[in-house]
Amino acid sequence: MQIDDLNSCNISGRLSSYVCGQQSPDVSLAFLYYCAGKFLPVPATNNEYINDGLVNAEKWYALPLQNSTNINKTVVLEFIASGMNKISCYAINDMQQINTVNASEKTVSPSSRTLFSRPIIFNILVGADERNLILIHTINKGQLLYIPVTLYAIGPFGKYETNKNNFFGIFEGIFLFIILFNFLLYISTFDRIYLFYLLYAFFIGLFALCDAGAAPLNFKPVSLFSGQTYLFTGFAAWLFLMLLFLDLSKSNFIFYRLLRILAGIDLALAMIPFVLKLAGVDETTLIQTIYQSALNILFAANLLFIIITNISRLSYKNKLAIFYGIANIPVILGTLLYYTNYYHFTNVQFGWLNPIALGLSIETFALSFGFAYRYNLIGTEKRQLLLHINKQQKEISQQMIDAQEAEQKRIACDLHDELGGNLAAIKMKLQSFELPRQQSGLLQELIDKASANARNIAHNLMPPEFEHVRLNTLLINYYQQLSNDNTCKFTFYSSGNDHHFNKQEELMIYRILLELSNNILKHASATEATVQLIYYENKLEIVVEDNGRGFSADKVKGIGLRNISSRIKYLAGEINIDSGKSGTTIMIQIPYL
Repeated sequence: MQIDDLNSCNISGRLSSYVCGQQSPDVSLAFLYYCAGKFLPVPATNNEYINDGLVNAEKWYALPLQNSTNINKTVVLEFIASGMNKISCYAINDMQQINTVNASEKTVSPSSRTLFSRPIIFNILVGADERNLILIHTINKGQLLYIPVTLYAIGPFGKYETNKNNFFGIFEGIFLFIILFNFLLYISTFDRIYLFYLLYAFFIGLFALCDAGAAPLNFKPVSLFSGQTYLFTGFAAWLFLMLLFLDLSKSNFIFYRLLRILAGIDLALAMIPFVLKLAGVDETTLIQTIYQSALNILFAANLLFIIITNISRLSYKNKLAIFYGIANIPVILGTLLYYTNYYHFTNVQFGWLNPIALGLSIETFALSFGFAYRYNLIGTEKRQLLLHINKQQKEISQQMIDAQEAEQKRIACDLHDELGGNLAAIKMKLQSFELPRQQSGLLQELIDKASANARNIAHNLMPPEFEHVRLNTLLINYYQQLSNDNTCKFTFYSSGNDHHFNKQEELMIYRILLELSNNILKHASATEATVQLIYYENKLEIVVEDNGRGFSADKVKGIGLRNISSRIKYLAGEINIDSGKSGTTIMIQIPYL
């Protein structure tokens, strides 16, 4: 392959590979095998990486390079080492000297890798007018093996790295925003769903970045399987997230206990590498193979469980289940593609993210909109519930007020008809008795006063002309009579259009004012009181003031105040009380409905 004017090119059609058997050849022997034709061509691909599928062996790759210019050339190969146990690169100068191997080696192994797997970059110097052979040695036990198929010159590789870093910078920024936003939601609402979504986004983001070799941190190595550790810790959070998102509980979900058990298994397998590391157990090929097989089975179990759960919720026509199911589609498709790649049925790559990481990332972003939809849905349900409760409360208040009105009408009728009639009969009977004039006059005077009081009480409870007279007219007459009969002088004012209320609402306002006036006469010891009704464009404002001794609104819980409050609440109004030693001011605002 000529690299004279190389910027970047696809090398898949020029690569060849050799699968090692029981014995692992060193670089010299591998070079001899290449010269002997034991390396087989690698099929060409237009993807960024060659998917070599599930590899549980050592492999050698060979790439011949030729520099026909009179200046040295440096080319770059980049490997994503998240799934590799070990990778080495050798540059063999002057391919004609078969017996003399002049190799430069660069090795990456688990002992030198970080917690977050970074790309492994090989800078290969090809001398002026020289032919080189690049030999790449990989050890990959039970993992998907991806080999880069693009060879870069130094300049174009820098631009490529800049673009990739920009992509992952945006990727990390979105995940960071999701994590911080949900943290703020959690500490403000203490709703566990935001905590699990935060954990899910955090671990899935780490898994995606680790798998792509783009994680920004550089910690000490913990385990070969750090990516899977993040993935299955994220899966545990995913299951609990689904539990809360779909509102699943013991009462409505028969697999509730199974879900918690599966989440526990996810966490247990995720922690196995850490336990092995702490115990000083070497990750042998057998341990790696068994562990990887267990993870594959558990991955399928998680995905199958989530699909079945979502389908079961769809049968209840759960709107959130529909959204959750749509959000899971990228994960399902990514998983299917990953495993068809795994077993060589397909050879599809999605740039810097593998299909599972890409699907999970898309789902994480989609769930952000799902949470917004859930928030609006719950808000709508709460508003509907609140409206229903308010309606019920209003109906109960109406029933109580209707009962009070009916009872007051009955009492007024009894006072006017029965008691008034009885007093009139007593007076007539008294006139037939021969009593001393002074005693007879005194008794008749008492009977007349009792009759007048009974008539006034009956009229106050239900004025006979109420249906035919405006409220303001009734109140003017009422307060004029109240001032004439009591030591407290009442002054009544009204302004504005008073045609905003029906007769039932006016009767409630009338009852409120009567109760307030009665309280002033009984408890305030006031000499003056003012009652104002001000009709604004959208509300009625009632102001009742007196110069009495005042009271504590927090301490007084009489029947009168409760009746006033219930009527004001029924009318959707508000009441404010300001009381002190110099008197009391009560302000009531009632909107026009």
